[in-house]
Amino acid sequence: MLQNKMALKKSLLGVLLCIFAAGLIFAQAAGATSSSSSDLTKRFLQKADDQYSAMQYEDAFKTINAALKLSEKDEIPGNVYLLATQIYTKLLEKMTKTKDYTYYNDVIMNLQTYPKINDDPKIQKFIRMVQQQQADAKDAARDAKNREMMQDISAKQQAQQQEMVENLTASTQESNKKMLETFSDKMNESTESIVSRMNESNSTLIQGVTDTMTTTLDTMDKRSNKTIWIIAIGAGVIFVIVFILVFLGIRASARSSAIQAEQLDSTLKLIAGMQQTNNQLLLGGVTDFGGMGLKSAGSSRWGVDALPAPEMTEDEKAELKQLVIDCEKLGSEIDAVTKRKNNSKNVSELVYKLAMQLGLNQNSSMIYFAAAMVYDAGFLAVPEELLEAESLTDEQRLQLREHVNKFEQYLGFVPRKYWEIFEEAALYHHENTDGSGYKGLMGADIPQIARLIHVAESYNSLISRRNYKQIMDKETAIQELESKPNLYDIDVVKVLDAIV
Repeated sequence: MLQNKMALKKSLLGVLLCIFAAGLIFAQAAGATSSSSSDLTKRFLQKADDQYSAMQYEDAFKTINAALKLSEKDEIPGNVYLLATQIYTKLLEKMTKTKDYTYYNDVIMNLQTYPKINDDPKIQKFIRMVQQQQADAKDAARDAKNREMMQDISAKQQAQQQEMVENLTASTQESNKKMLETFSDKMNESTESIVSRMNESNSTLIQGVTDTMTTTLDTMDKRSNKTIWIIAIGAGVIFVIVFILVFLGIRASARSSAIQAEQLDSTLKLIAGMQQTNNQLLLGGVTDFGGMGLKSAGSSRWGVDALPAPEMTEDEKAELKQLVIDCEKLGSEIDAVTKRKNNSKNVSELVYKLAMQLGLNQNSSMIYFAAAMVYDAGFLAVPEELLEAESLTDEQRLQLREHVNKFEQYLGFVPRKYWEIFEEAALYHHENTDGSGYKGLMGADIPQIARLIHVAESYNSLISRRNYKQIMDKETAIQELESKPNLYDIDVVKVLDAIV
């Protein structure tokens, strides 16, 4: 019995010793694992810092993510968060410059996992910039596709209209030819009829004189010499009268022929005028871009440029196409700085439609379209903090108004022949009809392009304000513009109401 108790105590003691040994081994293993994890985190941190210093931001991004992942089970050290924030910031900044968004989705996913990094204001700023760039890229791609479609449609329409012009020209020429032949035949018949009647009349008259003279000569044998002289004188008088009558008949015939010739000439001119008018009506609809000698300042006579513009050379077409491309690019930069998404695109499209509806020709309307994309180029010279300020002092407002005078350095790509339009758009788009604008111009003294932009920009602002409670529908926005004739050209507002 005693031996059994002793054996039991030894067994229990052995079990306790085994448990203690196992716990000691586990603690050592856990300490080794923790020490190993900490060392690995430090190595990742050092490597990421070296890559960051060498501006290898993509590699540094991968390495710091490994450090974050390794230490996320425990509390992530502050130095890891600090370096991760710096690396994420530089990587996002690089994306905004290179437009390479390969790692953008990875960045967004990791920011959701590690909200401490996401709280940094710089990171938020660059994320907004990347999102804006991506949205602009999508808009640009859509616009390019739309332009390509419009060009294809325009080319087909031009081909159809050219075919119509050729067919109508051929038909008109054939009709004119038949008309001229018919007119000529009738004139010939008329002339022949007149000459024939004149000949018959003259023949009858001469025959009568001859018969009279014959009769007189027969009688002369029976009468005295005195009677003969009287008859001879009488016959002479009759002959003179006949001669005069024949002369007058020939002159009347010549005059009739001259009148008919004048009528023929008038008819030919009328036919030519009809043909030219038809050609102008048809060709006017397919006139391509080409704006030479444009001038809008001080003109209130809408439609003075409505006649078809002269045909452009291939070099001029290429020049205008490149101008529109450059204006679109600069307009996107202006929108990014002013935080007005698609403002340049929306305003320029409205200005183009207004110009066409008001009677300007295609060339003038296209130059107005290009100028309306970059009228606010001066904002690129305004400090960013001034544009982002929620409230402005009087001094800051005056400084902001100076943007209308700071456009020249950004419009160096504009050809000299179009410069005046772009200058008027930039300088005077804040002018009011009552003279209360930035430069003090009034009514018709305000250039056409500036009046169109003023209406289009204000309308676009009313229907797309940032505060949804202030956004107006189209009808209300038009009513708002119409209620302020002291600010806007009401004729332009009425046309805007008709097209939106």
